[in-house]
Amino acid sequence: MMNSPYLYDFYTSFKIKLNAGRGDPVIIYEENLDLSRFHSLEYQHRLDAWLKEKYKNIKIDAVVVIGQTVLNYFLERQKSLWPETPILFTLASDSEIKKISLPDNVGGKTLKAGFSDIVKLAKTLLPETTHIAIIGNTPAHDVYRTDLPDEIARLAAQVDIIDLRGLGLEELQQRTRSLPKNTVVYFTMLTIDGSLRNVSNSDALQAILKSSNTPVLVDNPSLIGSGTLGAISFEASIQGQETAELLNKVLAGEKISSLSVSKSSFISLLDWRELKHWSIQKKNYPKDSELRFYAPNVWELYRTQIIVTLGVIIVLLCLLGALLVERKRRTVAVAQSRHRLAQIAFMNRQLTATVYSEAIAHELIQPLAAILSNTEAAQVFLTHTPPQLDMIQEILENIKRDDLRAGDLINSMRGLLTKSESKNKSVNINTMVQKVLKFLSGEAKMRQVQLIEELALTTLIVSADPVQLQQVMVNLILNALDAIDEADGVRRSISVFTTLDETNARVSVVDTGIGFDENIERVFDSFFTTKTKGMGLGLTITEAIVQAHGGKIWAENGVDGAVVHFSLPLQLIEPDE
Repeated sequence: MMNSPYLYDFYTSFKIKLNAGRGDPVIIYEENLDLSRFHSLEYQHRLDAWLKEKYKNIKIDAVVVIGQTVLNYFLERQKSLWPETPILFTLASDSEIKKISLPDNVGGKTLKAGFSDIVKLAKTLLPETTHIAIIGNTPAHDVYRTDLPDEIARLAAQVDIIDLRGLGLEELQQRTRSLPKNTVVYFTMLTIDGSLRNVSNSDALQAILKSSNTPVLVDNPSLIGSGTLGAISFEASIQGQETAELLNKVLAGEKISSLSVSKSSFISLLDWRELKHWSIQKKNYPKDSELRFYAPNVWELYRTQIIVTLGVIIVLLCLLGALLVERKRRTVAVAQSRHRLAQIAFMNRQLTATVYSEAIAHELIQPLAAILSNTEAAQVFLTHTPPQLDMIQEILENIKRDDLRAGDLINSMRGLLTKSESKNKSVNINTMVQKVLKFLSGEAKMRQVQLIEELALTTLIVSADPVQLQQVMVNLILNALDAIDEADGVRRSISVFTTLDETNARVSVVDTGIGFDENIERVFDSFFTTKTKGMGLGLTITEAIVQAHGGKIWAENGVDGAVVHFSLPLQLIEPDE
C-alpha cells in the first residue's frame, strides 16, 4: 500500500481520522493484492486460498478496498471470503460503479473523472489541441481504467485519438518524436510493453518525456514534478479522511446500505515549470487548479518591502527636491544679503569719509603745500648763474616723496569710497592693520591720540574682501577715538594687537576711553548707541561683515577702557623672516 506517495498520504490521513477520539485504536490489517501486475486466474485462486487461511481465526468487522480492480475482485469472491462483512470501497471509478448492481453490504466513495476530463484539460490549457495520443497498457492489462475503451469511442468524433497502447517502449519513443502539431500525450500506466515484458512505469514515463515533442498529461498526481504538464488529482488526505468517516459510521453499527455512494470531483494539478516551457498563458489555467513548483518573481516575494522601499525613496526624493529648492533659495538669499551688506558698507564708508573729511583734507594739504614750496625754491635756484643743480636734484626728490604720500592717501580713500560687490582675496592681517592705522594717523594726531600696533611675529593670511575688512578696522578705531574724546583723560592711546588663536587670526582693538556700560551685550544691535551723535549702525555693520566671512566678534571692558576682538579663520600661516 505504501509503494505510492499518493497512497501513503491517503493511508496516513485515514488512520489519523479513524483513531481520533478513540480510547483503543482500531486494528488494521494491510494487504497489497498487486492485481495490476499479477492478474491471472491462477494467481487469483491462490490469493483466495491464502486470504482464507490467513484470516480464518480473525473476526473482520469491515473490509476497505481501494480502487476499482480490488473492488471487482471482492465482488466476485464476497460469498467465499467474507459474505456478511460490510465492504467499503474508495477511489473507485464513478462510471464503473454505475454499471454494477451493488449488494446491500457494499458501499463507499467514487472518483468522478475519466478520459473526457483529460481531453477537457488539454483543450483548456492548449485551445488549439486537435490530437490526443494515448500511451499505456493494452485494455486487457489496464485494470484501473476499464471504462477507457468506451470513452475513447464516445469522444472519437470530438478529437483525433492516436492510440499507442500496447506498443514497445522503443517504438513509443520513436512515434512520440514525430507527433502531429497540436497533439497532447495522455500517459496512463505502462507496466507491460508490447512483448508482455514487465517495465517500470516511472522509467517508461521518463523515456517518453525525453522523446515527446508535445506536452504530457497524466491521471496520477504522484507523477507531477517529473516533467508532466498536468494531472487529474483527488486530494489524498481528504479522500483518506472522508473514507475514515464512513468507516467510523459502519463500525458504530450503521448499515452500509443506508449510506449513499458519494462522489469526489477532481482538481487539476499543474506544473508551473512545464506551463512556462510550453508558453501556456495564465488565462488558460483551469478554474480552481492547483499550481505546483511555482517560482514567484521578486515583486510577488517582496511586494510589501518593495512598496515600502519605493515609498521611502519617493519621500527621500521629495525631501531632496525640497532641500535643493531651499538651498537655491538660500543661495539667492545669501547673495542678496551680501549685496545689501556691500551697499550698507559702502554707505557707511561714505559717511565715515564725510565725517572725517577735515582730517583727510589736512593730511592732503601738508604734502601739497610741501610740493608747492619745493617748486618755488627750485624756480629760484634755476635763476642763479650757474644754476645750482645739486639743490634742484634734492628738491625734486622731496617733491616725489610728498607726491607719493598724497597718492597713498588718495588710494586709501578710493578703496573706502569705491562701490563694489564682495570679492574674497587672500589678505595679510598685519599689512591690513598697518594700512588702516596709516590712513587714520592724521585723524588721531588731530585728536591727540597715540596709535600703537603690536603685530604677530607670523604672517596671518585670511580669505576676505580687503575693502570690507579695512572698513571693520576703520569703524573700530573711529569708535575708539570717539570713546577717548568722551573720557577726556590724560592717557589717550589706541593699541591694536594681532595674534594667532589656534586656527584663527585674532585682532584686538584696546582703547583708553570710557568703556562699555551695563548694556555691553547690546553694542552690536541695530540702532543702539550711547553717543549723542550717531545712528547706531557702525558696530552692527562691523559684526555683519565679520560673520559674513565666517568669523566672530565680541566686546568687553579692559583695565582703562574698552576692548573689541574679532577673529577670522586662517587660510595660511607664514613665519616672518
